Amino acid sequence: MKNKDRLRKYERICTNMKKLVLILFAFLLSGCSHDMNRREIDEINFVHVMGIDYSNGEYTLTAIYSSSQGADPEGGGGDEESSQGRGASPFEAFQDLRLKNKKSLSIANTGCFIIGDSAAKKGIDTCVDFLSRDETVKMEALLFICKDVKASDFINDSMDRGQVVHEDLEAVEQKQKELVTRNDNTLVNILNDIENEMTSLLIPYLIAEENAFLLKGYAVFDKLILVDYLDMNTSSGVNFLKNIIRAYPIYLDDGIGLSVTYSKSKLRSNIENNQIEVEIHLDFETMVKEINSSENIFDFKTLEELTEKQNDYILDIVRKATNYSIETGRDILQLSRLIQNQHSKGWEKYEEDWNSRVSEVQYSFLVNSKVSKSFILRSGR
Repeated sequence: MKNKDRLRKYERICTNMKKLVLILFAFLLSGCSHDMNRREIDEINFVHVMGIDYSNGEYTLTAIYSSSQGADPEGGGGDEESSQGRGASPFEAFQDLRLKNKKSLSIANTGCFIIGDSAAKKGIDTCVDFLSRDETVKMEALLFICKDVKASDFINDSMDRGQVVHEDLEAVEQKQKELVTRNDNTLVNILNDIENEMTSLLIPYLIAEENAFLLKGYAVFDKLILVDYLDMNTSSGVNFLKNIIRAYPIYLDDGIGLSVTYSKSKLRSNIENNQIEVEIHLDFETMVKEINSSENIFDFKTLEELTEKQNDYILDIVRKATNYSIETGRDILQLSRLIQNQHSKGWEKYEEDWNSRVSEVQYSFLVNSKVSKSFILRSGR
C-alpha cells in the first residue's frame, strides 16, 4: 500500500514538472517572438543628450544623436544631429519628437539630460517624473542645469561652434570625478533627494565658455523650484560638509599652492533651550604643489604657520556654505536629516516650522590639517 502511495505521489510530481516545463517553454517562445519584432540597431536613433525647456506654456525637448551610429549605440560616431519636439508636457513633447524623427528614437543610452533655466524654474519634479517613468532610461544618467539659458540654445549654440556635445559632456563627468568622490546628480540620486521636501535640492549647473562646458557650482531648488545659483566656493563648502571632496586647490598669498588630498567632516547637533547648535569637525591633508619662494617652508615654525593659513582658507570656504544657509533659510546642508537622525524623538517639534529654524542654527567649527611634501620640490627664482 505504501509503495502505491509513493508511486502516485511520484506521478503527481512528474505531471506538475511537465506542466511547469510547458509554461516556461511557452513563455520563452513569446519572448523570442517579441524580440524578433524589435527594430534593428541601424533603424534606431539612440539619443546621447537630451535638453528639456519650458516657455509659453509648453515644453520643448531637444535630442542629440549621431547621424551614423554603426553597431555600437553608445560609441557615437559620425556627425551629431539634433531634433526637437513640443507639447504641453514633457511626455507629449517626447511623442512629438518621436513622430518627427525618421527613425525610431530611444533614450535607453542617454548619458546626460540638460534642464533649461526656465524648465527648472517651472519645477524640476515634472522633468524628473517624465524621465523616471521611461522603462528604458538609465538611472545613472546625469542631470545638469544650464544657467540662465534654454537647453536648446545651450545645445545648438555649442553645435554651431563645432563642439561634439556628448563628448564634451563626458569630459565634464570626468572632471567631476577628479574633484569629488561621487556624482550626486544621477537620476536615481535626485529621485531620492526629491522625497525630502525639508531640504534644498542641489544640482550642478553648466556654462558654455571657450568651446567647452564648465562646472560652476550648484543650482538651488526650494520646493523643487529653481531659486538660486551658488558660486564655486560656496558649492565647494557644501562638498566639504557632504564628505565628497576628492581634491581641492588652495592658493595662499605668499606664493604657495597646495592641494587637498584627504578630507573628512563630521557634523554633530545639540539642542539646548530650544536652540539648535551644529558642531562641524573637519580634518584634511594637503600636498604642496607650488612654491614661488626660496624660503624653506618645512621647518617647524613655518610649517605650523602654513597649517594655520590653510585651516583659515578652508574654514572660510566652509563658512560660505553655512552663512548662505543662515542668510536665506534654505537647508542646503541637509540639516533636517541630521536632526532627525540624531534627535528622532524630538524631531516632530521642529518639523512643522523647520524653514524658519534654519536661519537660527548656530555653528561651531573645529578644523585640523596636515601638510605633506610633494614628490619634487623646486625653489623659486
